Amino acid sequence: MTSTEAAECSGGAADVAAAAPVRVPTPADIASLYECMERELGPTNWWPADTLFEIMVGAVLTQNTAWGNVDRSLAALKSAGVLDPHAIAALEPEALQGLIRPSGFYRNKAKTLQSLSRWYVERCGADPDGARGLTDDGLRSELLSLFGVGGETADDLVLYVFSRRAFVADTYARRLFAFLGFTVPTGYPAFHKAFAPAVLASDLTVAQLKEFHGLIDEYGKAYRDDAAKAASFLTGWRHG
Repeated sequence: MTSTEAAECSGGAADVAAAAPVRVPTPADIASLYECMERELGPTNWWPADTLFEIMVGAVLTQNTAWGNVDRSLAALKSAGVLDPHAIAALEPEALQGLIRPSGFYRNKAKTLQSLSRWYVERCGADPDGARGLTDDGLRSELLSLFGVGGETADDLVLYVFSRRAFVADTYARRLFAFLGFTVPTGYPAFHKAFAPAVLASDLTVAQLKEFHGLIDEYGKAYRDDAAKAASFLTGWRHG
């Protein structure tokens, strides 16, 4: 083989690789996956909280930490009688930092909690109905404009606090869809942009979308790597 032929061969292989199809789920895939997971794992009754504002706080505190640490912080806030948007907005930053210290990154998380609490009070009257005039995209955009609120936290809030249709494209979802053979883009925004349309075009209700997130997370905790997933009930769905 000449060097020219070798180069042509190499270029052809690269072209084939570049042309590999991008595989994303259809709305029917999402519905089927939900039904399978709900049958095997449900109900999860996720998100665990006594109030909607507790969900808001938990969504911020759970960033980059284990839920056990979040529980400790929530317990401290409850014990201090400040698990309320008005109270958190009015707290001295150092006092709030001390209460949520178990969750880590407590300085930034305290700043985020106060920014979110003030927005919730001033924009919404500390009531999800106060955002009724916002579209789903508009609500998500406003949340993303707040200090420390990224895509995952915004989607948690849109779904669980404001009861709007949303897809939480977290690490567990990324691992699941990659295992199932779908093309998962790098980074939260790209993954969300590629997969949210199919999820939101499915016939899942808001309640089912909440449960879908819970099912994905419970599955990820029970089957932590691809070997465990390959031995799970989803293997049949994957090849079905």
